[in-house]
Amino acid sequence: MVLAYDGTSFQGWQVQRSADTVQGRLEAALTRMAKGKIGVVGSGRTDAGVHALAQVAHFRLEHPIPPSGILKGLNAMLPPEIRVRDVLVAPDGFHARYSASSKTYAYRLDRQPVTLPFRSRFTFHYPHPLDAQALDDAARRFEGEHDFRALRASSCGARTTTRRIFSSVFRHENDELVYEVTATGFLHHMVRNIVGTLLEVGRGKRVPASLDALLEGGDRTLAGPTAPAKGLHLVRVDYR
Repeated sequence: MVLAYDGTSFQGWQVQRSADTVQGRLEAALTRMAKGKIGVVGSGRTDAGVHALAQVAHFRLEHPIPPSGILKGLNAMLPPEIRVRDVLVAPDGFHARYSASSKTYAYRLDRQPVTLPFRSRFTFHYPHPLDAQALDDAARRFEGEHDFRALRASSCGARTTTRRIFSSVFRHENDELVYEVTATGFLHHMVRNIVGTLLEVGRGKRVPASLDALLEGGDRTLAGPTAPAKGLHLVRVDYR
């Protein structure tokens, strides 16, 4: 299934004891629908406060239910912050996480002097002057295969920190500046740490060329701050 969610009120995707999560809500609804315990596997874990336009997840039913019935039933049981956009019968061997070839995230910055209330849940208000050319130069330095250990959270438990970024660009959408990145995968807080570091370049606190040394050195303390979760959106998951 493909789903979208406003992550503001949830403690992320992954099921946690005594916490409201997207995966927890989905599993509870599916278990109720199927009258038996159903587990849901997502393409990846989004943190507390992070949003998704097209998260992908898979699950297995012992007794088939038509996809249209699952779609209608889940959206009737789930809170309005979670919407199932599509349900399909997956081919044998499909895995929402391991079959993915790439993921795309967008980080949205509201550039207006005063942010509007209905944007505050989905963008990071950042009205400060930014050097557009320096931002573009810096963003493209992340493209290619690199060791991103300098840009992961201290709690990240990934066995390898090397990832390939296919595209790392900024674009303008009306009053918003959007950073969009596509990669084979991401480390915990990787995109938010990249954004925090890029904004330091845009403010003139570091030069674009310094990012090469940052990646080479792998020291998290030399990178920028972690940007707030609310600006981050999982946009797309592509499959082989």
